[in-house]
Amino acid sequence: MKIKSLKNYGIPPYILNIWEKHYSHYLLPVQEEAVRNYGVLDYEESKGLPRRYAPRNDNREVARNDNNNLLVVTPTSSRKTFIGEMAAITQVIHQKKVIYLVPLRCLAEEKYRHFKNLYSSCGLEMAVSTRNHREDDHRIIRGNYKIAVMVYEKFNYFLLKHPDFLIDVSLVITDEMQMINHPKWGPLMENLIDHLGRKNGNLRIIALSALIENQEALLKWFPAQSLLSYQRPVELCKGIVRRGK
Repeated sequence: MKIKSLKNYGIPPYILNIWEKHYSHYLLPVQEEAVRNYGVLDYEESKGLPRRYAPRNDNREVARNDNNNLLVVTPTSSRKTFIGEMAAITQVIHQKKVIYLVPLRCLAEEKYRHFKNLYSSCGLEMAVSTRNHREDDHRIIRGNYKIAVMVYEKFNYFLLKHPDFLIDVSLVITDEMQMINHPKWGPLMENLIDHLGRKNGNLRIIALSALIENQEALLKWFPAQSLLSYQRPVELCKGIVRRGK
């Protein structure tokens, strides 16, 4: 599927130009499947429109879920983060707010710079919140942003201290979901997912995970449709570095 064809899903040309410039002219198979069969480009106003503009999941087995959440599990370097990015930008251009969660401060700063570099010229307001970056916290509480990148711990703090900050949020993306197996992050992530499920039934969660051990347990526990792919578009090379070679 060509990036340009995403105009049929309501994505404006200026966003498509950005995606073509920084990614590719074509979607990878797993990205295309996420668009065609899992509705990552859906938005509230698209419900009831023809399939060309609001593709719905035709898989009856998947469609039995009583929510619209999505868990994407693919190998490392399979560019699954672009699936989350497409979903986030779709919500933003339709006047919704998005929270993008990562486990580490360095990842939050990297993702914040990425969004800012690509989309600040489009008038998309970005915010970042970590232990060391608190300057945007009041903006996030007041809802003066389009995309807020946060670490799990700060997001959990916001849930406890400012529970109403999610009122206008339509999508939460949890990146690095494979950290569910980490002794520090795992319990926190479980708590976040359970809290979100109870707090706002209209809030969509898209979780992005690399392949992990005990994967079946994650698929069984996480309240979502599951998109699995074992294709690795970028060759994984192994070797030993010695004296710079």
